[in-house]
Amino acid sequence: MKRLMHDILDLPQRAEKPRKKGVTMVIDIAWFGATSPLVAAYKDYIDCAKSTARCLWVDEELIQRNIKTYRDWGIDVQIGGIPYEIAVLQGKQKQYMDRARTLGTNIIEVESHAAGLSLKQMKDEVANLKQEGFKVVGEVGAKWADLDETRPNRDAVHVEKVVEKMLQLLDVGADHVIWEGMVVRALLGNRLENKKGQEQLFKVVEAVKAENIIFEMWSARGNPNSPLWGWLVQHFGPDVNLGNINVQDISMLETIRRGLSYDPAHPYIRWLSHGRPSPNWWEMESPDYKVDLPG
Repeated sequence: MKRLMHDILDLPQRAEKPRKKGVTMVIDIAWFGATSPLVAAYKDYIDCAKSTARCLWVDEELIQRNIKTYRDWGIDVQIGGIPYEIAVLQGKQKQYMDRARTLGTNIIEVESHAAGLSLKQMKDEVANLKQEGFKVVGEVGAKWADLDETRPNRDAVHVEKVVEKMLQLLDVGADHVIWEGMVVRALLGNRLENKKGQEQLFKVVEAVKAENIIFEMWSARGNPNSPLWGWLVQHFGPDVNLGNINVQDISMLETIRRGLSYDPAHPYIRWLSHGRPSPNWWEMESPDYKVDLPG
C-alpha cells in the first residue's frame, strides 16, 4: 500500500499493527460501522471495535457478519461490559463466553459499573476468561462518583486505590486496563483546567505504565475530545492507548497522533521549523488550548 506522499515527505511514525501500545479502540453502537468506507480507509489505525449495550437489540446474524468484517480487516472485536455484568449477576458466564466465541468476539471487558463486583470477583472473571482463550480488558472507575470507590468526588481519585485495582487486574492476566472515560475527562477537566487531577493522573501512570492503560474518552455536553487527546499525546507520546473513538473521528485522532494537529500551531511542523530542538516532537510546549475551544 502506498500512503499519500509517504515516499516524499519525512512524516512522523508510530507503532504499526499488531500493537500492544498506541491502541485505538473505536466505539460502534451495534456493529453497523464495519462496512463503512471510513473503516476500510483507516483500518490500519483501528485496533479494536467495541459495541455498546445497544447491540442487545440487533439480529445476531447481522452482528456476526459485521464482526467477521472487522476481523477480516485485522480488527479485534469486543462487546461492551454491560452485557457481561448481566451475565455475571445471572451466573451465565459460560453461556456468554460460548456465544461470544461463536459470534467472533475475541475480547471481553470486565467492568463493574452497577453490579457491585468486588476486586476479587473481577480478578476471578479476568482469570477465567483468559483460561478460555479470550483477550481481556478490565475496567477501573465508574461513570458516577457516588458509585466509584476509586473517587472521593467527581474531580479527583484515590491514587492508591486506582493503582491497586489496575495492577491486580493486570497481574491476573488482563491484556489492558481501561480507565473509565468520565474519570479521565474529570481529571483532565473539560478545558484542561483540573491541574490537581492531572497530577493524580500522572501518579497513576507512573505506577501502572501508560502502555498498560487504555484511556477512554467520552464527549461531555458538547465539549470536544480533541484537546484532551492532544494533551494525552503531548504527555505520553503518540503511542498512548485511547478508547471510545467514533469512527468518523479516526482521521482526526491519527493526525493528532502524528503531530499535524491537536494544537493551533501543529507541533510536528513547529518542531521541524525550530530545528528539531528536542528528541521527540510531542515534547514541544503547546500554545493555550483555550483558543481552540468553543464558547
